[in-house]
Amino acid sequence: MIYEWYIDVFFLNNFLMDAAALILAAVCCSRSASSWRVFLVSAAASAASIALLLLLPAWLWYVLAVHMAVNPLMTFLAFSPKSWKDFLSQLLSVYLLLLVAGGVQESLRLQMMLDSAGVILFSGILAMALFVLWQVRRRVTGWVCAVDLWFCGQRVPVRAYCDSGNLLRHPITGQPVSIVSREALPDGWVLSPEEADTVDCRTVGTDKSCVEIIVLDKMDVYLKGTVREILAPPVGLHSGSLMKSVDVQMLLNVAIFG
Repeated sequence: MIYEWYIDVFFLNNFLMDAAALILAAVCCSRSASSWRVFLVSAAASAASIALLLLLPAWLWYVLAVHMAVNPLMTFLAFSPKSWKDFLSQLLSVYLLLLVAGGVQESLRLQMMLDSAGVILFSGILAMALFVLWQVRRRVTGWVCAVDLWFCGQRVPVRAYCDSGNLLRHPITGQPVSIVSREALPDGWVLSPEEADTVDCRTVGTDKSCVEIIVLDKMDVYLKGTVREILAPPVGLHSGSLMKSVDVQMLLNVAIFG
């Protein structure tokens, strides 16, 4: 049997699938990703797939190269993750979205040449189980998002958790106060004790204490596919870890969304 392969159609199909997966992964993982970078990386990944298909002698080598090099590199360049945990989470999200969009059974049949009904059924059940686990995890960490903090023209990205239990307010303006780890900020951002305002607070298992407050220029909150710009937000400085179950550097006061 003779097949005709249209390079332009192959490129366009892969480009649209990769771009859609990266955008949806950014939404699901609440990560910031610029459109130009997503489109540029998707185009480069599609071009690399075409080159590998033309150069590699066997289909198996092509599949291994795409899944072990092209897709991980595409994800890394699109999101620039700061840790292996973030990278693996984003890569898993990209793959799950690609499999759901392209069809688990169709992807396995085309890429691994599997026609066994039992193998295809098992792969479908396994994919559904992974998707359910992914959804459960998203419900637990669904309020973890990326935040860009801005002060004197300098940007610092942090991971934040939308904390409904944070009821802190600025003692003078009454604005909601978010909490940020002191270690996540540059030294120049931290005021001297004489210059900083303070607010009384109490956390679970601790006595009443005072938190120093600084007012930033703004912060950009990336949550569930939206970007919220908060101007002149007051933030309290905390030393040490903020949460035991989730690795974050900031606790957002949910009142900022109201």
